[in-house]
Amino acid sequence: MGKAARFFAAGFDTAAIGILAYNETGGRFAATLAEYVLWGSVLAAAICAIVILLERGAPLAWIAIGYILFGGLPTQGSPHYAFILLALALAPMVPRPRGSLGLGIAIAAVSALVSRVAIAFAP
Repeated sequence: MGKAARFFAAGFDTAAIGILAYNETGGRFAATLAEYVLWGSVLAAAICAIVILLERGAPLAWIAIGYILFGGLPTQGSPHYAFILLALALAPMVPRPRGSLGLGIAIAAVSALVSRVAIAFAP
């Protein structure tokens, strides 16, 4: 799949999660944990689209995918299949850090766990 097709697909995913976030939150931003996760996932998907376009910053894209996976982790109101599906849709489109899928998955896993811990301590 070419860069333009991957960018378009990631942009579509970003718009879809953005529409979902807007509908679920009524346009509010960051009033609850669920809103942090929804709007954060919109930003993370947009970061992935930008990384695809620039073909630079693969680790950043995998950190963003990890944040999206964080939304699918066992939390209040879980399971969140949409987040898992979004992460799975973006993963094959973003560049791999140092050409390694395993390293990308490891970065995403650590990012998801760090996001979970960080949100637990958020005010």
